[in-house]
Amino acid sequence: MSSHLHPSDGGDPSYAGHVQSSAPFALRIEPIQASWVRVCIEGELALTSSSVFELAVERELAADRDVLLDLSRIDFIDSVGLRAMTGLVRTAKANGRRLSLSSDLPRHARRLMEIVGLLPFVPIAHDAPPDGSA
Repeated sequence: MSSHLHPSDGGDPSYAGHVQSSAPFALRIEPIQASWVRVCIEGELALTSSSVFELAVERELAADRDVLLDLSRIDFIDSVGLRAMTGLVRTAKANGRRLSLSSDLPRHARRLMEIVGLLPFVPIAHDAPPDGSA
């Protein structure tokens, strides 16, 4: 079972018509094991897509799920996308949940996260998240 969200509807009826974008973006949520879900992002994590991303991950964290972010198909990330990631780190911590990055993080995204100091706060899972330690 997986879910798909697109910025055109924000994944939520209350967002209908509020987010318009010609930039490619897709988000897919897949249960992977125990309390973990994989959130796969494709395309651009930018101004018009970051709120969809943030809302989807916040919902998973609030539902007592740990989240593995799969950014392997991300083409671009801007400062708004980075702000969303920073906010999600805080949300995960506040909810007592775990947030990890998949190991196949593209070089450009990894470098950007290193520059802004985000990587120490979001562990990189080298395989599927282990039962209690991602």
